[in-house]
Parts: sequence; structure tokens; C-alpha cells
Amino acid sequence: VIVLGAGGGVGLAAVQLATALGARVTAVASSDEKRSTAAQYGAVSLVNHTCGDARAALREAVPDGAHAVLDPVGGDLSEPALRSLRRGGRFVTIGYASGVIPRIPLNLVLVKGIHVLGFQFQDIGPDEFARNEAELRDLLASGTVRPHIGAVYPLDQAAAALQQVAEGRAVGKIVIDLRTPSDDRSTPAKP
Repeated sequence: VIVLGAGGGVGLAAVQLATALGARVTAVASSDEKRSTAAQYGAVSLVNHTCGDARAALREAVPDGAHAVLDPVGGDLSEPALRSLRRGGRFVTIGYASGVIPRIPLNLVLVKGIHVLGFQFQDIGPDEFARNEAELRDLLASGTVRPHIGAVYPLDQAAAALQQVAEGRAVGKIVIDLRTPSDDRSTPAKP
């Protein structure tokens, strides 16, 4: 499984869940800290998409092609990831954190027999949703998966927290703590 944006909150959750399900995960992220964090949660291969050719780096990481790509990023990463799928693979679009909706060449979908899927919670039926929620609750309770809190900000620093996310510097989830007044306005609290 290739996970794009593997250092963000959705990406790190995807890395953990794919690993828990037995997948070999290739994490694609922009910084050493994000890739290192993805490795701590089970990613086996790490790809820096900001240095060089992402398509070549993915081909090297997954020479036989991936079974699936999970994409919460969109933008320029989507096509190289799509090209990294093996025949019959699945490309799951989760969102567009890059702010750019990708344009996918449909000839690749045809030639490789790829399945392109969109993921939204409202598309899951009530029975399947309840089953998935119970499985996730068990994984969380057992400690098999856990949210990665990259930083905690007091409420009066909410703008700084949002700026960190908007600039793509957030690793995992950023939490705004409504209970804690700010003591130091220059440094967010670590979890």
C-alpha cells in the first residue's frame, strides 16, 4: 500500500491501519520528520516526493507495483502514485489537502485495469459502518493504533495552530486545548 501524505493525521492513520491489516506500507511525505514518524507507525519504505522524480522513487520502492494507493493529498502526487499500481490495483481518493484536484489520465485506468474509488463516510451503509467502528474501537483500545498528536496549542494560539496546518508543517494531528491558558506564546506544547 502506498500512502500519500503519510505524515499528516489522515496519512498516519492510514499507515497504522494498513500495517495492522498486514500490508507492507510505502509512506510518501515531504519532510524527514514526517517520514520518520510514518516509519515509527509501521511504514517499511519511505519516499521523499520533494527531491527528484516521485515516479522513479515509487518504482524503486514498489518494483512490482502496489496493490493500493491511499491519497488524501491530490495534486501532482496522484498521477505518479497511480502509475505505481500493479494491474488491477485500487486508487482511493480521500481528499485534496494540496488544494489541487488531480487530473488522472484515464488511459492508465484502462490499460492497467485500475479501480479508482472515492472514500466518504456517508457512502458506508449503517451495518458496515457499525462493524468498522467496532473494529477500530478494538484497535484503539488495544493500542494497536493510536492518533499521533504532533502539537497541542492553547485556544489563544488557535491561529498559529491553523497556520502550521495550512503551511503543511503539521505532523499528525494538531490539537487545540480549550482548558489550558497560554503560558508561552511562541512554542506549542508537545503531547
